[in-house]
Amino acid sequence: MEDDLSTLASGASARVCRVAEGHVVKIFHAGVSEEMIAREFAAATLAANCGIAVARPVERLRLKAGRAILYPEIVGPTMMRRMRVRPLHSGSMLRDMAAFHRRIHDCPAPGLRSLREVLRTDIIHGPADPALQQAALRLLDGLPDGDRLLHGDFHVKNILVTQGGPVAIDWSKAARGAVTPDMLRTEMLMRFGEGPQDWLTNRTRDWAARCYADHYRRIAPAHLAQVPEWRAIVALAWLRARAPVRQKAFLAYLNRALMDVGLTVTTG
Repeated sequence: MEDDLSTLASGASARVCRVAEGHVVKIFHAGVSEEMIAREFAAATLAANCGIAVARPVERLRLKAGRAILYPEIVGPTMMRRMRVRPLHSGSMLRDMAAFHRRIHDCPAPGLRSLREVLRTDIIHGPADPALQQAALRLLDGLPDGDRLLHGDFHVKNILVTQGGPVAIDWSKAARGAVTPDMLRTEMLMRFGEGPQDWLTNRTRDWAARCYADHYRRIAPAHLAQVPEWRAIVALAWLRARAPVRQKAFLAYLNRALMDVGLTVTTG
């Protein structure tokens, strides 16, 4: 199998290669932890068992090229690519995305790591000053933990559009917890995640994030609670590892979120 690996896609943590008989291997880069690989396998399996449209992991492998997971190949473009090819269908696809995300959140996630602890760690090791960190941690302690399945990195590049509907990929950042922060993280990823930064793209990204979030709120209002508090926590935690994309716009977003819950504003 390793003699003829055709790379289909490559990202920050892994590359995906086609192998024989309708399967692919996701080969993780050397710096990726065993914990992350195990988490992706467990979360994708859990989602599949819950009836969510995912590529169900087949097995973990150790190849000459690196540690890997064997998956069935899912045929279809990313939602981002489909939206670029069919821009007039973007609104409909974003509504489908919100409905798909809500279905994921209907699943319980026993055994996965707690999002609360992930956020706590990111805030503690992030760049915010200690006083703001402590205030944010006190706020976090008052928020519910939850037991729902959270993708953790749900955006238009991690959704494949197939003939049977959308399929979610890349479960390496999955966790269990309250639904609200997972929805808010998706909204932030769509607006401030990696990608082009020209003014037209930025306006499009802001529109897409609003379209997704507004539809999620319409179809699942009971899923969401304490939105201002979670928004401040998720945005502050993201400072630890986010790429410097739309930095000025993101800091303005963060500062508004902090002010809305009475926390000290960060500097730019």
